[in-house]
Amino acid sequence: MDQPQASENQQRGTAHPDQEHTPVLIVGGGLVGLSAGLFLQRQGVPFILIEQIDAPSILPRARGIHARSMELFRQVGVEADLQTAAKAAWKISGFGGARRGETMLTAQPIADFKALMTTMGLETVPSPSQFCACPQTTIEETLLRPLVVRGGDVRFGHRLDHFEQDARGVTATVMDAQGQNTRIHADYLIAADGGRGTIRREMGVASDRREALQHYVNIYFTADFTDRMDGRTFSQCEIENGQVKGLMTSVDNATRWSFHLEYDPQITDPATFTSSDLTGFVQAALGDSDVPIEIIATTSWSTVVRVARQYRDGRVFLVGDSAHVMPPWGGFGGNTGVADAHNLAWKLAAVLDGRAADALLDSYQTERHPAGRRAGEQARLRTNFEARFQIRTPENLEVFEQLEDVNVVLMKYPYPSAGEEVRPVEQLTAQLGTRFPHAWLLKTGKRLSTLDLFGRAPVLLLGPTAPEEPLADSPSWAGNAQRVRLGKDVMFEESEMNWTRLTGLPDDRAVLVRPDGFVAARIDCVTR
Repeated sequence: MDQPQASENQQRGTAHPDQEHTPVLIVGGGLVGLSAGLFLQRQGVPFILIEQIDAPSILPRARGIHARSMELFRQVGVEADLQTAAKAAWKISGFGGARRGETMLTAQPIADFKALMTTMGLETVPSPSQFCACPQTTIEETLLRPLVVRGGDVRFGHRLDHFEQDARGVTATVMDAQGQNTRIHADYLIAADGGRGTIRREMGVASDRREALQHYVNIYFTADFTDRMDGRTFSQCEIENGQVKGLMTSVDNATRWSFHLEYDPQITDPATFTSSDLTGFVQAALGDSDVPIEIIATTSWSTVVRVARQYRDGRVFLVGDSAHVMPPWGGFGGNTGVADAHNLAWKLAAVLDGRAADALLDSYQTERHPAGRRAGEQARLRTNFEARFQIRTPENLEVFEQLEDVNVVLMKYPYPSAGEEVRPVEQLTAQLGTRFPHAWLLKTGKRLSTLDLFGRAPVLLLGPTAPEEPLADSPSWAGNAQRVRLGKDVMFEESEMNWTRLTGLPDDRAVLVRPDGFVAARIDCVTR
């Protein structure tokens, strides 16, 4: 994919001779950090990305990319790569539903994933993209390849040792695997260093916190069940017997698995578990003590919800788990983080090339903080296993009343002005502050989505009879807005679709859309 060239302002550094300069320094090479790099590349913004581990993590975490994130990856040309990787990830069948039992081998199904696609709200918003079930390890490998091929400066095995900021930028001391220090001066720093990262703490940013309801040890292991899983695949399997209680998750439905062993931190210290203990826990959960097991990695985690009160401190921005930590239930954490990075990237580009004042970056907090709080609360509600899979029981009725569909949380929300309450919309029809609605278009015989019109620059969408005059009183970042007349420059593929049905506006009106696809203005009259 063609990438825009960096502007002169972006290329011109202010670093001293003994330090490097970059417009943006990204700290963290996980899902959100890599996404931030891709989004900045799309905007033509050079960056340096550092990650303290030597290669992408091998430990499975999230296993699903929701439709909105796939729309964003479509924008940067990696959607097809992710779908291809997802198909290859599952050795047997595909992403499954839910099961429950004393062991994995005796567990019975309680929910089918295909039926859940509708009941969980995964198909309630028209989109050119669809949910992609893929282990996060594979996702990150798939994102890293194009990031490097397109010229991204990505440095694994490099750790942030120290940083400080002033009115001119951020100066970071970075240590490589050999212990050598490099000083990097950046105009802005994106903290994608995760929930256990140090940047948020060094900034002194307080968080709103909901204490953990559960604590787990994630035991990632291999065990060959290829011959026994046909027709028995699952996404999550809740296990409880006299020896263990926890959750089995499938990584490939055949040989790779994660067992999340639940424990009480008041009684048990997981650091005391030996390799023999871990093997015994896994065997008890599987229901087979004879199958060979290889434990690859372990880590502990909890279902705490923590949302930073500030996402910005001067020239430093928190994204992903650095800004908000939540349980994996519903897949909200990583997907919310990808949206964080996407929201921030175009604003950084506009400020760096002089189209907008630094104040535009304050809207990152205004817009993304409510989204993080909402996602964290919805993830916490899904602590109840049945509620997680849309199963109503007498015990979870109170929880059920508060549940929102996945796409309500991730796609059907408006960005607020300062102090406004965020309320989801029933249907996306180009309301102010919402993601512009999808419709299929035809342009010179090529099929594309309305969402394919966005990504690099602002777009002024004109109704069929809207005048062509320049946009009056537009924000500075919209000065290079592209003009597209729907129904003329590009045609609707479906005969029953038209401008008014899509936007709810008369034919002589216009809509200004930000580079991230969100509606900035509904324009009654385009005048000089």
